[in-house]
Amino acid sequence: MKRLDSMDFDELLALKAKVEAAIAARVEKERKRLTASLERLDAIGLGGAPSRGKRGPRAGAGKGRKIEPKYRNPENTAEVWAGRGNRPRWLVAALKGGRKKLEDFAVAPAK
Repeated sequence: MKRLDSMDFDELLALKAKVEAAIAARVEKERKRLTASLERLDAIGLGGAPSRGKRGPRAGAGKGRKIEPKYRNPENTAEVWAGRGNRPRWLVAALKGGRKKLEDFAVAPAK
C-alpha cells in the first residue's frame, strides 16, 4: 500500500470512501449483533430497560420530596439551602468573603 503523503487527491478520496464504507458495514454488523442479544435477554426477562409502564423499585425515589433546610442566609432568612446540589450564590459569596464558615449558616435542628 502506498504512503498517504505520496497519494494524489483522487486516490485519497477513493481510500476515504472505502474506509467509510468499511466503518458503516462494521457498525451495521455490530448493531445487528447487539439487537439480537437484547432480544434474547428480553425473551428471558433480563432486558436492561423496563417495559413500558413498569418502573423499577427505585424509580423516582425521593424526587420532588421536600427536605428540611440545613443552612439559612442570616441577611435574608427566606434564602435557605438543604445542603444538596450546588451551593447557592449567597452562600458562596459569604464564604468567599472569609468572614464566616459553613457551620455559621447552620439552621438549628427542629425540636
